[in-house]
Amino acid sequence: MSRIMSRKCFFLAFTAFFLTLYLVMCLTPASANEDDWDSLIVTLSPENSIVSKDVYILEALKFDGYGMVLVQVSKEDERLGDAVLENNSTAWCYLDSNNVRLKACNVTDQKTLPMFGSLCSPEAEIVFETKKIVEDDVVLELDLEANKDEYFLDEDIIIDMELRNVGEVKSDRIRLDLDSDGLLVKEGGPEIITLDKGSKKSCELRLRFPERLKESYNITVTLNWEDNSGKHSLYQDVETELIEPLKIYKSAGLEAFSGNPVCVTISVKNIQKRKVNVSLLDLPPATFTVTSISRSDGDGMGPESPDYLNWNFVLAPEEKKTFSYYIKSDQPGAHRVPQVHTYSNLCGQTYNECSDSDNIITIFENISYLPYRNETHTEVTISSGVDLSSYLDKNGYSLLDIRVENKELDAFIFIPKGTRLLDSHKESIQAITITEVDQPSLPASLLLAEKCYGLEPEGAEFDPFCRLDLSLSDSVKGNFPAIYRYCGSNSIWNLTDCIVNENRISADISDFSIYAVLAEPPQEIKLNVKIVPS
Repeated sequence: MSRIMSRKCFFLAFTAFFLTLYLVMCLTPASANEDDWDSLIVTLSPENSIVSKDVYILEALKFDGYGMVLVQVSKEDERLGDAVLENNSTAWCYLDSNNVRLKACNVTDQKTLPMFGSLCSPEAEIVFETKKIVEDDVVLELDLEANKDEYFLDEDIIIDMELRNVGEVKSDRIRLDLDSDGLLVKEGGPEIITLDKGSKKSCELRLRFPERLKESYNITVTLNWEDNSGKHSLYQDVETELIEPLKIYKSAGLEAFSGNPVCVTISVKNIQKRKVNVSLLDLPPATFTVTSISRSDGDGMGPESPDYLNWNFVLAPEEKKTFSYYIKSDQPGAHRVPQVHTYSNLCGQTYNECSDSDNIITIFENISYLPYRNETHTEVTISSGVDLSSYLDKNGYSLLDIRVENKELDAFIFIPKGTRLLDSHKESIQAITITEVDQPSLPASLLLAEKCYGLEPEGAEFDPFCRLDLSLSDSVKGNFPAIYRYCGSNSIWNLTDCIVNENRISADISDFSIYAVLAEPPQEIKLNVKIVPS
């Protein structure tokens, strides 16, 4: 009897000890965010009493068999404390400055076992949770993007910048530095930035080109900041270039007869806002030789060579220069025209450019012109710009009547047989062109009735004359339409002796320039009616 009483006293004392320790250790702190915990559910028994998680070790020390278990928590071989966990308790037991918490469920209880059951090995199912490690480092992302790849000199270089804080902590001292690579900073630059976690900052950098240029610019933005892990740096760069300063065009006649000249025209325009020093180099096609070169004052023609042509000159902003020369070949066939090359210097930067034209000149075998001497075939019609040297003798006299027309403009030039056609170098004209040109300024007393026509080559002379014939629409504005010649040297329009015949108007001319049909403005007519009594 005494042994039974002693055993009961032992269990009562053991239970009291566990309850006291449980009440001391299981005081729950203020409510915690469940998302901040990393959970592990384990089952411990006397045979399998230890489990580890991260840097923590959980060990089951004692089971009372009545729904309670004594556990111990260690961290890196250092004992943090003990705790008594009760079956199905809703309260958490916190350890290690609230970085670890425990809760038990399904702890073996003999009172709930079957009547004839026996306790062989008690078990405890425990929820073992550790606090998640919150990153306290600043994590940044940076993007740069230029609005264009190439720029004109007078344009702003615009760089869009976006800085993002993708970390979990706020950063209040991010230093932004800009390396413009020699560009002038117009807007944006070094500053101190503060970014909350998950926030971003967008801004626009504006830069300008300096006086002295480079081929390309590498713009770099650097971020410097410091956090708990030390000092950090992040950079992003974007490259941009200046648009090449020249636009180059080259054109040549498409076909000619063996031994007859072909006209080649080159134009170079400065598309930037500062002057450009230009050296132009051009090669004639293989088997061709240069017969004559069109020169102008100050064109800077370099030393003549049988193999290439060279011009050196300066182009002001938006200025354009045009050069032309004649070549010929005795070899029939299709000949490719080489591209023209330029070497230019813009504000200390050198550029090498070439034309994008791809001409083919076809040379035909010579043919006999005897049929043109037949009295029944006295006139030939050719299109504007087509080579007419086949219809001229060696001195430039027309072998028959020639009509050069532009069907789109409904205009033509009539050249009587025996007329001598010479260019500004007193050589036979190779081709005549009729084009529509921009209108020069008009006097207040005249208005434009039709189009403005440009006749080329400029400076050509005709002996004795040729006739310019133009269409005249029914809806002509103004009164007394007539053909006028524009004199570019003194900006004066001169009236020609012209003839109007129904819907056409013509005039005899002896040189080429800009011609137009001008009319006098309509006059206001006042009609006074007087009624006389009968």
